[in-house]
Order: sequence, then structure tokens, then C-alpha cells
Amino acid sequence: MATFFPQSSRVPTLLSAILYVGVAFLLVAGFPQSLRALALRATPPAVTVVPGVNQKVPLLYTGIDFDIVNYTSTSPRGRFETSDGRVLGTVNKTVSIPIVNAVPSTARESLNIPAGIIAEALKHDRRLFYRRIFSDYVSAPVQVEVALTIVPASGGTFSLVRLELAFNQPLHVSGTRPSSGGRITVPRFAKGLQAAATLTYNGGGTLRAQWKVDGQILSSVTQQLNPGLREIMITSPLTPSFPTYGTGLHKVTFEILDPVPAFDEPTIYYFVTASYTGAPLGSLTLTNPGEQEHVSLSLKALTRFSWQPAGEEILYRFQLYRLDDTLTFDPTVPMRFAYQKPVLAAMTKQTAYDLTEFNMKDITADAPYCWQVQAFDADKMVAASMYRLVFFTGSAARSE
Repeated sequence: MATFFPQSSRVPTLLSAILYVGVAFLLVAGFPQSLRALALRATPPAVTVVPGVNQKVPLLYTGIDFDIVNYTSTSPRGRFETSDGRVLGTVNKTVSIPIVNAVPSTARESLNIPAGIIAEALKHDRRLFYRRIFSDYVSAPVQVEVALTIVPASGGTFSLVRLELAFNQPLHVSGTRPSSGGRITVPRFAKGLQAAATLTYNGGGTLRAQWKVDGQILSSVTQQLNPGLREIMITSPLTPSFPTYGTGLHKVTFEILDPVPAFDEPTIYYFVTASYTGAPLGSLTLTNPGEQEHVSLSLKALTRFSWQPAGEEILYRFQLYRLDDTLTFDPTVPMRFAYQKPVLAAMTKQTAYDLTEFNMKDITADAPYCWQVQAFDADKMVAASMYRLVFFTGSAARSE
């Protein structure tokens, strides 16, 4: 015989009571902070900065709100503060994060860190922060910060600070090389025109860049920049060099591919002209050695280069150039070697120049050379010879 127990109504009544109390508690106390508050973070949370230079840092802000969706969280300004709360400067730029559907939402800021802020922080405390206050749905403040760690230049993140471009200039009669000022005029078919990129950087790493002329790639550069040096000069190649066969204005850039610079790369220009403004070639006559003559480098009989005088109180510049070959040599091109460093250059008031034992170590036996003489009166070129081929033989020459 089966025995039936009456069903108790106490269990559902007790459960209902517990649920009622729980809902009432949530309505009174609210949802847990982790489920309703706006959560924010900055990426990266910390960056390294170095004294003495302005720096640019990209920041990414990420926000999420599980309670209220579809609103915009804004921060009207950022603050540079020390660890004790001292405000050193502000960034009056609004950053807005569109909070949508309880999923992570982002906003970006390109932060410029002035060198003066870093210097001021060093006076008070080595710990520096960049802070922003965003508002949530009910305008409650939510702070986010990025630690700015001040380190020596050699220990900073690899970054480029400054880039300067300049052309090499033909040597002045005084032996100095003037600044191009970003623009230069060269004769058509001039050889050896180069530019130099002077880079100031922090940290160390691999630089990837390329020399470009009129938007076309001339050459690629991959170079390791060592920490602690702070500055390096990179010159454009001699082969291929900047083209000078086309007259007119040409622009040169040093385009940096990596790391991405926080500045715009400068542009310099050179103008190719068909005219020659110096003294006409052949207005000064060379005497010895003769054309294509082979001369000895014997220490017992040092070679003398001589020419006809060009007037009274004249200063002469003697120059000797190494040639790649003789097939393309043209003695009538006025500025062919204007941008090529001579093997030997000397100033004299005499109408002759004698080689010395010191000169001989820079000369290679049986290689083609050419020489030229220019005459100056009060720094003005008044005469110039044509270029003349010469060959050196003898045991005193350095063999390669």
C-alpha cells in the first residue's frame, strides 16, 4: 500500500523570499562597481623620455562600460604631473571615446612632450606622469595615466629627433667648404654632387631610409645606429650620384622608413645650369709634364708640375685627380671634378709645384690621373687651365 506525503509549499515560498530580498538589495545598493563603472586604460601604460628634446608619443585609450551603452566619454584636457601631484603643464585638446554596446571602444592621441616639461620634472622629481580625466555616463570622473620615465639619451626608446640635409660644396680658394643653405647651382654634367643627412636620435636601433631625387629612389640605406652616439652623418652615394644631365630644378629628400619620424623630412634643391661662370678653360697654359706623359715617382728626382704665369700677385691652386678610366675623359668640361675630392690640392704663389715624399703615398702606379691649375686674384678666379692626363711609374708609388 502506497503512502503519499502531502507536497510542502514552504520551499517555493522560501526561494521567493530570497529572490525578493536580493532584488531589493540590488535596487538599493546598486550594481557592483565592476559591472557598472566605466573602465579605462592607456596603451602604452609607460614610455621612456629623454631630457633636452621634444618628443612625440602615440597613445591609445580603450574604454568599456557594461551598464550604460551608447554614450560618449570625453576628456577636455591632459595634464603633465609629478608623482606628488604638481601640475607642470596642460594639453588643451579634447579626446572623446564613443562607448558602444558594452564592447571595448578606442580613441587615439598623438602626445607632444615638451623638453621644458621634462627639465622641470627633473628639478622636483624624476617620476613624471601624463594624466587625463574622462567622464562616464553620469559625468563621474575616471582618471587614466601614462608614466613618463626619464632616462639618459642612450637608454631611451629608439627615435629620431632631428634631420638636417645639406649639399657638399666645391672647396673655396681659402680651403673651406661653405654651407649650401638647402639650395645649390651646378653646371650640367658636373660629377660628384652629394648630399649629407645629419641625424640626431635617442636610443639605438636599425635605420631604414632611402635617398630620392625628384621622387625617384636613388639608393636605399640600412644602417645600425649605436646607442649613446646621438648624432650620425649619412652621405648619398657617389655611384649613382645625383643626375646633372637635365637642366632645371631638382629636389632631394632623405625619406625615413623606420623608425617613423615625429617630424617632416626636409627637402633641398639643386639647379642644373648649362652655363659656366668661372674663368674659361685654356686661359692658363700648362707646361710640364706634357699631355699623357709618364713621369717617375723616384725619390731621387721628384716630379715638377709647371705652368705659365697669369699675372702679378696671383695665387695658384694646383689639383690632381684620379680617373676611373680615360675613355670618358674630356679635358674641356669646366666643372667635371667640382664635387670630387682631389688626390692632391695645394695653393702656391709660384708657377710650379714639386711633388713631395708625403704626396707619393697617395698615388697609385700606372693608374690614370689628370691635373689642372686655377689662378686667383683676390679670391676671384681669373684663369684656368684645361685638364691634362698624366701617368705615374716607379717603385715609390703605392700599389693597390
